[in-house]
Amino acid sequence: MKIRSASIILAAGSMAAGLGVGFHLGRGGGTISAQAASAPDGPAKPDVRKISRVEANDVQVYDELAREYDRFKHVDRMFELVSRAVRPTVVHIITQKTTRHEEGQRTRKFEETGSGVIVRSDKASGLYVLTNHHVVEGGKTSRIRVFLQDGRSLTPEKIWSDVMADIAVLKLDRDDLPAARLGDSDVVQVGSWVLALGSPFGLTHSVSQGIISARSRHMDELQDVENQDFLQTDAAINPGNSGGPLVNMLGEVVGINNSIASSHGGNEGVGFSIPINLARWIMNELIVNGRVTRGGLGVILDPDFRPEKAVERGLDRPRGALIERVGTDSPAARGGVRDGDVVLQFGGAVIQDLNHLINAVSMFPVGKPADLVVWRDGRETKLQVMVADRERTLGPPEESTQGGQGDRAETPAKTSSRSMGLELQSLNAELVAGRGLPDTLLGALVVRVEPDSPFAAHCQVGDVIAAVNDQAIQTAEQAARYLALKDGGPLIISIDRPVGDHVERHVLRVP
Repeated sequence: MKIRSASIILAAGSMAAGLGVGFHLGRGGGTISAQAASAPDGPAKPDVRKISRVEANDVQVYDELAREYDRFKHVDRMFELVSRAVRPTVVHIITQKTTRHEEGQRTRKFEETGSGVIVRSDKASGLYVLTNHHVVEGGKTSRIRVFLQDGRSLTPEKIWSDVMADIAVLKLDRDDLPAARLGDSDVVQVGSWVLALGSPFGLTHSVSQGIISARSRHMDELQDVENQDFLQTDAAINPGNSGGPLVNMLGEVVGINNSIASSHGGNEGVGFSIPINLARWIMNELIVNGRVTRGGLGVILDPDFRPEKAVERGLDRPRGALIERVGTDSPAARGGVRDGDVVLQFGGAVIQDLNHLINAVSMFPVGKPADLVVWRDGRETKLQVMVADRERTLGPPEESTQGGQGDRAETPAKTSSRSMGLELQSLNAELVAGRGLPDTLLGALVVRVEPDSPFAAHCQVGDVIAAVNDQAIQTAEQAARYLALKDGGPLIISIDRPVGDHVERHVLRVP
């Protein structure tokens, strides 16, 4: 089984044209020849009385269906009304991108398509499109087109993006379009009806129906998406649905469709949607601050909290989040948190698992005290921790040790770092604006390459290191650390290289 983002990649200029769909309709039963009655060895003459009885039964069935539909049509009407309310707010997004997989090869231009939904923010005026980061990643505003239901095309005025939640926000330069209502994903229940809207396979403004299959899903395959707390649905989500809304039967957006679990690339009834409460918080942070300020405790969490570990600590089952290590002089250490504690409550919320705690801490106000309840020595202990700005105070993002990343040092973050002959600088709003870079670029900017650097043949000044071995890069320090971890094995480095008015994606293998 593979986890795939639900976006489509098209050859440049192909758009959705040329998409052929074939159907074969079979009809059961044989056919009767006009000459069959006079043929001595032909089929027996049909019994007219039997046919009449069948027809009479058909009439009775349809009459009964009509009576039953009178009792059901209010549900049918609800699906119609929800679709009518939300479809005008759904947009089709086409992003023009370029890539080159190895040095010396020709640049390939392509278009990636996805979906989005027009919304309003409760923190700022105007209209915005909420979508996935991977839909617009690496694209400049001039190369992103937003198509409305009536066919009109808009170019976003500004773009913000957050790779750690896979959320992007596009600001529109008009205020006269319908906006979707945002619901409360915390109250969504398993089994509730939902509709998924978007552009599967480029078929714009399509609607599919299903239920919420599960909550709080975490997919290990999406290693670059840290803030995971997916809603799972069996509503059909296919390539092109990325960024589109998942809505409840009140017409409220409860999720932003993101990815699918599939063995062949298409819908198999297992889709994942980012809860709207998380997406809305990310959106407001980006609009107001230009970046997402995440809270941090300075701890490393155990991703493998199995029943035997819970029993060893006197718990009846795995619940909460197990702290593997507390950083030296971190907010958690100053608040009395210890290695091996199990966080049962944070900020008044009962913690379900590791992922729940990561999101709860991320969204907690920085600089405010948070009440904790931890399980220690067979009993509950109450603590209080001052939540810090994780990026600026704690350095590398705290997370689990899952994925072979190893321990993370609890050191202050730096805006620039050196590693193996590269001088790197963390991208920020000022740097992006000063160099005229796309707003969607995230990672570490290469500002100097030493001639004897092992990366001299691969990197150049102005490149942006976006990922190392499939790990998304947020800061210069993080990039330097991952590059320095090279221990005999090859490195797969994703580099975004601005060229004129577009960005090329280079995927390099450094032996």
